[in-house]
Amino acid sequence: MKSKNLFTYFGLATLITASLILISCQKEHTGIDKQETQTEQSLKDKQLEKRIVAFRDKIDLIRENPTLKSSTEPMDVDSAVWYIEATSNFTFGDASFETEEFIVDSAFIEVPVTNGQILLADVQVAYDQVVNSLAEHNANITANQKQLVVADISLKESDDNFATFEVTSGFGTDGTTGFGNNYPWYWGWELGRCDGSGLGVGKDAADKIAYLANMEISVPVGHSYYTGVSHAWITYWDVPTNSNPYGEYLLFHDFQETTLNHACLSTDEISYYKNALISIGNMYKPSNEKSIIRYFLWDDTAFGLCVPSDCWDMAHFAKVKYATWHVSTKPPFEL
Repeated sequence: MKSKNLFTYFGLATLITASLILISCQKEHTGIDKQETQTEQSLKDKQLEKRIVAFRDKIDLIRENPTLKSSTEPMDVDSAVWYIEATSNFTFGDASFETEEFIVDSAFIEVPVTNGQILLADVQVAYDQVVNSLAEHNANITANQKQLVVADISLKESDDNFATFEVTSGFGTDGTTGFGNNYPWYWGWELGRCDGSGLGVGKDAADKIAYLANMEISVPVGHSYYTGVSHAWITYWDVPTNSNPYGEYLLFHDFQETTLNHACLSTDEISYYKNALISIGNMYKPSNEKSIIRYFLWDDTAFGLCVPSDCWDMAHFAKVKYATWHVSTKPPFEL
C-alpha cells in the first residue's frame, strides 16, 4: 500500500500559490518478469568472489574469536558499507529469481565509529545486524514464494561516534499483478481500472507502467548477485519533451483547476509512458558497468487555492535502481 507523507514540488510555484498542501502517495510493490542473458563467470567475477568470501571468513572468525588482534583493525566507513552490501547480496541474494511482485522494506542500524573508521569487530556486528534485518523483512512477507533479490546498504549520516546505515531489501515474490496491457487505468490514487469494471482498486496506472517496464529488464540466469547498488530520483520537470503526444514531459503530468477529474490513461498512453520510463532509466544510468535492476513509479498530488478557484497538480515520479551484477558459483543461503 502507499504511505502518505509530505512531498515538495520545487518548481510548482509557477503553477500554484506558495501555500500548498502536499500529499505523497508512494508505492513499494512493483511487478517484474525476468528475461535471460548469457551467464559465464569471468575472471573479474572470480576475483571478486574470492574477495567477498575472504571478508566473510574474516568476520566469521572474529565472531567466533572476539579477542583476536584483527578485531581492532580499522576499516573506512565507505569500505565497510561496500563489503557488507556485497557480502549480503553474495550470500543471500539471487538476482535471477523468477518473480512477479517486488516488495521493499527498510531498517536503520547504528555502527560505532573510532577516529573516523570502523573497527572490524564493529563491522562484524553491523553485518550480523544487517542479516537480522533482512531475515526480519523476509519473515514479514507472506507470499508462497519469496527470495531476496537485492540488499541496498547506504550511509545515511555519521558523526564522531556513530554511523547510521540504512538497510533496504528488495524481495521478489509470486503475485497477482497480472500480465499485459489490456485495460485503461486511472492515473493514480489507487483508483484501479477506469473501464467501468470497478476492478483493480489498490493499484493504478503508475503501478501498471512500472510493472510493464520491469518486465523488460534483462537479468542473468543461474546463480548471480548484485554489488554497488545506487539509484536516481526523477521528477516530471527533469524530463521535458516535445515528442509526447499526451503531454509535455516523459512522465505523466496533469494540472487542473476548479473541478477535479481523475485522468484515465488508455493502453496507448500506458505503453508510451512505459517506453518513456525505460528511456529515462537509460538516460540516468551512472555507468556502462551498471544495469537497471528496478523501476519504481508513484503518483503525487499537490493541491491548493489558485485564486479564485481550487487547483491540483498531479504527476508521476520515478526512482530507478542500478547495480552491477556478477555470476556466482554458489546458490544463495536461506535467510
